[in-house]
Amino acid sequence: MQMKLYRAKQHNAPPLVLRARAGMTLVEVVVALAISGLTVGAIVSGYLFCAASSEKSALSLAANGMAMERLEQARSAAWNTVSWPNIDQLQSSNFPNKIVVLDLSSSGPHVTYATNITSISQISTNPPLRRVHVDCVWQFNGRQVYTNSVEMCRAPDQ
Repeated sequence: MQMKLYRAKQHNAPPLVLRARAGMTLVEVVVALAISGLTVGAIVSGYLFCAASSEKSALSLAANGMAMERLEQARSAAWNTVSWPNIDQLQSSNFPNKIVVLDLSSSGPHVTYATNITSISQISTNPPLRRVHVDCVWQFNGRQVYTNSVEMCRAPDQ
């Protein structure tokens, strides 16, 4: 065995130290580039997902605010059963469907529209009690339709 090592040194074989410092092979470079490409692709797609999720969340919050605004309008409508003649402005006909803009400051040139749908129904007549339900329907990126709903029970003014 020692003889074979000695012969290899005689035939000008590169020393073991030089062989360890040799460059990377083409296969190693391709594998490193593939791993780097997958990593960069995952980071970019994660960023895009987070940006879309935050925009959808902001639109949902704005839609909830628009639905609450409509609910407050119904809450402030006059409904007095004690006076003569009775005042009753809390009717569905007084709250038609309304198209609103979901405002996102610095969201770019595109605008997202929503429709507020208000329904008012009688729960009981004695005591007088009505249910006010507001749906704010909106669409995200033209693909999926979302609905934010709020409701309350209302008694007449006293």
